[in-house]
Amino acid sequence: MNLIPFGLRSDGVYIDAKEATRGKACDCTCPSCGIALIARKGDSYAKHFAHDPKVGSKDEIEACQFSFFVSVRYMLKQLLQETGQLLLPPLEIDHQDETYVITKSTLITVEPKDITPDSYEQDIMFDLILTVSGRKLCLYISHPGRPAPIYNNLSRDQHTAVLGLELIPFSKIFNEFFKLKSAQTLLRKWLETSIKGKHWIYNPRRNAWLEHQLAKASAVHGPQQVLEQTKTTRDRIKEQIAELDRLNVVAIYRCVFCQLDFEGNSLLNRCPKCNDHLSVIKKTEIAHQTPPKGKYRYR
Repeated sequence: MNLIPFGLRSDGVYIDAKEATRGKACDCTCPSCGIALIARKGDSYAKHFAHDPKVGSKDEIEACQFSFFVSVRYMLKQLLQETGQLLLPPLEIDHQDETYVITKSTLITVEPKDITPDSYEQDIMFDLILTVSGRKLCLYISHPGRPAPIYNNLSRDQHTAVLGLELIPFSKIFNEFFKLKSAQTLLRKWLETSIKGKHWIYNPRRNAWLEHQLAKASAVHGPQQVLEQTKTTRDRIKEQIAELDRLNVVAIYRCVFCQLDFEGNSLLNRCPKCNDHLSVIKKTEIAHQTPPKGKYRYR
């Protein structure tokens, strides 16, 4: 994805290329690497930003491979803080070979004062935390180079839900329609009318519903039979954990931005230097690649 739909203006506001002044006068930088941008607004192609080749070297520009997703992530956060509107996906539970819809897809509107950006919850920094009817809704935006973190002890909190927003589905929408509509219009529509790429990582209503079903089953079949079914479920969970342990292979990885080699595992890697997930690749997969030169700032 070479096009950059949103640039960071010098006043700290993210803007669509359609709103920017043509060329270098746009006064914008790349939200991912900080290199100055050029606003390209020709008649034959969609309006977009591009790295200024006179400011950044070829290696620096090529290394900024996640600029599309990073710019969309920051604009998404800005839009939500401005409008507070988000269409939530339905909460569906697969139980005993049937799918149950616990809550339907709902459009919520949250006041700006009830939206907190870049805030921690259970040792994880979420992009946004929304307060809805006295409960917390934590949003984590993931995309290539920024995988979702591993969540622990979520089931202990009955007043907090976690919603994942994956940007790959939006990138497909952008590729199809960006010549017809501005990127900001497409992103706003995706936030407010689409459930693609949105999924519940944790919702306390799921646990409450399952506990209710367990209580009903105990009343009908007796606690002993239900206990045997519960044991079977626990065995499956143990098998899944064992499979994750098997895949958790220790190997040598490289952060292509820091050019640092380090020992990591196949499930989760953070560069010890920049403490980020960005472009951490198994070293055997990049043995024949020419590493970029220089030091860059990536977020």
